[in-house]
Amino acid sequence: MSDTDESLRTLAQAQGIYLDFFDLHGARHETCPDTLRALLKALGTEADSPAQVTEALAAQTADARPTEVIAFAGDPITVPMPGTCDWSLVNEQGDIIGEGRGRGVIDLPRLGVGYYDLHITGTQSGRCFVMVRPHRAPDLASKAHIDACWGTTGALYGLRSATNGGLGNYRDLGAVAATFGRAGAEFLGVNPLHALGWAMEEIISPYSPSHRGMFNIDHIAVEGGLGPTPDAGLIDYAGFRERHRAALEAQFKTRDRDAFADWCETCSDETRQFAEFEAISETHGHDFRTWPVALQMPGAVARKAAGKRAEFHLWLQYLADTQIDAAQRDACASGMALGLYLDLAVGPRPDGAEVWINANTIARGVTIGAPPDHLSPEGQSWALAAHAPGPLARAHYAPLRSMLRRLMAKCGVLRIDHALGLLRSYWLPDDGNPGGYITQPLDALLAVITIEAHQAGCLVVGEDLGLVPDGFRQAMNDAGLYSYAVWQFEANHLGEILPADTLPPYSLACFGTHDTPTLSGFWHGTDIDWWQRVGWLSSGDRAARHSQRAKQRASLRDVCAIPSAAQIGDIVDIIHGGLAQSPAALVSVQMDDVFGELEAQNLPGTINEHPNWRRRLSLPIDAMEQSAALLHISDVMSNARGAPAHQDETDHPKEVPA
Repeated sequence: MSDTDESLRTLAQAQGIYLDFFDLHGARHETCPDTLRALLKALGTEADSPAQVTEALAAQTADARPTEVIAFAGDPITVPMPGTCDWSLVNEQGDIIGEGRGRGVIDLPRLGVGYYDLHITGTQSGRCFVMVRPHRAPDLASKAHIDACWGTTGALYGLRSATNGGLGNYRDLGAVAATFGRAGAEFLGVNPLHALGWAMEEIISPYSPSHRGMFNIDHIAVEGGLGPTPDAGLIDYAGFRERHRAALEAQFKTRDRDAFADWCETCSDETRQFAEFEAISETHGHDFRTWPVALQMPGAVARKAAGKRAEFHLWLQYLADTQIDAAQRDACASGMALGLYLDLAVGPRPDGAEVWINANTIARGVTIGAPPDHLSPEGQSWALAAHAPGPLARAHYAPLRSMLRRLMAKCGVLRIDHALGLLRSYWLPDDGNPGGYITQPLDALLAVITIEAHQAGCLVVGEDLGLVPDGFRQAMNDAGLYSYAVWQFEANHLGEILPADTLPPYSLACFGTHDTPTLSGFWHGTDIDWWQRVGWLSSGDRAARHSQRAKQRASLRDVCAIPSAAQIGDIVDIIHGGLAQSPAALVSVQMDDVFGELEAQNLPGTINEHPNWRRRLSLPIDAMEQSAALLHISDVMSNARGAPAHQDETDHPKEVPA
């Protein structure tokens, strides 16, 4: 290795770039020099020449003055400071709550949960961002005064109703939550509700948002409805959006101006900027990077270009915001202790509003992805933008704080997709070089998450699947974040699925997710057949995978005592019973499994090869409450987890003859 390459590696390591990583099978992958240069550039450091590398290494000399402090609420806080300085501490409201003079250290008063600015004048004047976090995020005991519960997860877009016209909406969300709440469920989880973008008509994946802090207008329930859901099993998004948007335009003309005006008094500048982005996109297209240069950032010019049309898009956010609130109220009124369980996607699209609004914190020239793993044998490129650690810290994590605050205000549980991104992110350079891992500021990100969760009274689940480094789960659990245990992935070194009593107690446990086959699909190997259909497996590979699945089925039969002659309905019941009896604090059953669906909602790594995000549930929502399937899952869960205090025999869903 040359001295130049060694200096490049030293610089990359100093800036948090992994020099190598081990894959799912234990094979070591070294990060090549071209990838190191691309990732350094994404972090804001040019390293194309030896001179640039030398200059960047020299600039690595640390400033002796801290720029960030993390402390626990109520604990003494001592900030080391070179020399003598005067200081003042300002809270989020702009009030000075402490001041003094420090010699070598600054002793701050004991503080409550929140964010503070420490202003320093002296030898090294500046500001220090102080994050005071709770010891733990809220948990079931503190939030709901229970030790264990169950809930369901499903695809909002796939709900059938008498009025939604083809795509599940926020009114349907409240109705289904109330139905499951009366059956004893304590939460209802759905796909991310992030805004996809008015002008980006091709995007249907809820995990490819334009902005994660704004809401999807496709799910707005319009006045008078759009008629019943079509019979077709797959959603026609283009046809639905044409009808739905025409109805929204008509409703805007007769809007409740007073209620909208009251809401506007409380909405953030970021929400207004999002509305301006949406208005401009109607003229210049979904990708702001192709807009006239003067419009490629928020500001007066963009505001003028958006014009009066921005009010329409602001009004859409008002409708989505208030309808989600109504759904949460319906969920809690039914007896749910937690209500809605929302999902935070990994990142936004590079062409969307979140990047446009937060350009100063976005890593350029890279997108987020994942190396090959059990979800996708080819690896994944998610085509999502990443916030760069350094710029995000200098912005005092404002994009993350505002996003979490907005989402947590709407739900009782928030799931952070790919929580490993709190520790490290896999970035793929746009220039085609292999990907590599970037260190993330775990302690600071956990501080922001726990502060926001504390203030909102919201539980947090970290989806910690994949290549999990030692100590990560413990750090997450210590901060009060629940792990995410997918039973079909909990296996020994032989690939045999472990008993349910080995599932982590401090977790949300489920058998499958939107990214895995349904329980019935798992049993029959439909995912393996799809992998061959899209060209990932040869005939021989397919046979080997089915052989491995047979071993998994055999291990489930063993640990769950499933009779050899059991039919799929009985097998599903027994597996759900095992989940219910597990030590996991929260247990989730997929709505697709409750109502007997076979095909999965998503096949990771595909876009059009599989009908991702298009499948509808077979049973309409107005038939759920009286269905034998709901009665049965309620009994299975309640028998093992205990009936909630809000449920008794008089409000138990009744089975009716077919």
